[in-house]
Amino acid sequence: MIMADLQKLERFSRLKERDITLFFQGRDDLLKDIDYACREAVENIKAGEKTTSETRLFYGAPGAGKTSLLREIEKRCQQNVGRTSAPIVVNLPSCQSLNKEEEVVLYIAQAIEKDTMFRTTTHSDTEMSASVFALLKGIARRGQVRNPPDATFFNLGAMYNDSALQRPIILCVDEIQGIGPDAKAMLSLLHQGNHGLPIIPIYAGLGHSLQVLMEHEISRPVSGYIHSVGALAKEEACAAVKAMFTAFQVECSGAPYDWPTILAERADCWPQHLHNGMRALARELARPEVNGVLRNVSIETIFTTEQAFRDEAYGWRISDTLRKTKKLVAQVMQHVTARPYDLEKVEALVLLLNKKSPSDPVLRSSSLPKDMDVSDYVNHMVHRGLLQEFINSEKKVVLRCPIPSLATYVMNLGGVDPTHEPLIIKR
Repeated sequence: MIMADLQKLERFSRLKERDITLFFQGRDDLLKDIDYACREAVENIKAGEKTTSETRLFYGAPGAGKTSLLREIEKRCQQNVGRTSAPIVVNLPSCQSLNKEEEVVLYIAQAIEKDTMFRTTTHSDTEMSASVFALLKGIARRGQVRNPPDATFFNLGAMYNDSALQRPIILCVDEIQGIGPDAKAMLSLLHQGNHGLPIIPIYAGLGHSLQVLMEHEISRPVSGYIHSVGALAKEEACAAVKAMFTAFQVECSGAPYDWPTILAERADCWPQHLHNGMRALARELARPEVNGVLRNVSIETIFTTEQAFRDEAYGWRISDTLRKTKKLVAQVMQHVTARPYDLEKVEALVLLLNKKSPSDPVLRSSSLPKDMDVSDYVNHMVHRGLLQEFINSEKKVVLRCPIPSLATYVMNLGGVDPTHEPLIIKR
């Protein structure tokens, strides 16, 4: 009999949600779009055309799996290096890197250097072998390079276009909602593709990231390239659990419960909660007395551990501002859960609730903070992942909580009964 790997199970039980790419499932449409973009870039290169790269955006609440999606794209690209359309993937460490052209260019050059070495000719006609990064940084054989080129897109493009191997470049930037005002020119340059390189920019961020990009003059986002990332399909969530069992050689025979279905339904198929349920199960399986045998685990222990993981994740989302106004935010969640509203109506709701709030300072948790207006407050709820934009059946943009259990958690925290209908604005 093949025994489960208890050490690997124990290590997995300690991994946070950004490591769920280990058992990545779903997101087929999003991955196909990226593959299409790479193949289109290759065709443009072959035709000698200047590549224009429309911006891609993955947006959603914390824990939706956006970072794991970026990592999966990189992993798949590394696995397909032999393919002509397999891109070079560049991960910027911070969206603040977009404030400086030199910094972006050098990160791209480093990635190119890992992929291949380039042969270039200096302005003095002295032929030499050197990496693109070394040349742009001005550290390649200083005795032979009189004037090393600057780290600009123009100089990088000249070297890249002279190379024998030309592949698309995927530029991944996470947490794009934190972009600074100085990055407008860079975002526009990358969006329009006027840099002479086959760059495909992919950004990931919270629910209001599209609004942030448009405020930075990305005025023509293409709807097919803007993807909302949320819950997995039930079969995808179940497949992730089964993949874990296979990877760790878990003994599943004789188990009294359908664990893939139990964990998927308990998590509402939300990636972060699914991962935490898998972590809880892995922790129990790794115990010597359980020994990787699924029928030996305690379902009560799994649920208790998973709930602790979930409460920890939710506790992080409740900022000091939301904790101080816990009754107000609970009432907002009660209303948008009963019936999602557009941004204008949500702001009107907050103002109405604030107007009805008690004047007693002890009970101020049901009123707006003094240093925030209604727009700031609703944006803060979006930023913390409590609200997200969705398209309803009437093709209108509405705000609602992306995770049912999060809405319940917030209502309980603010002393609002999740089972009661809201009193102020009825259906």
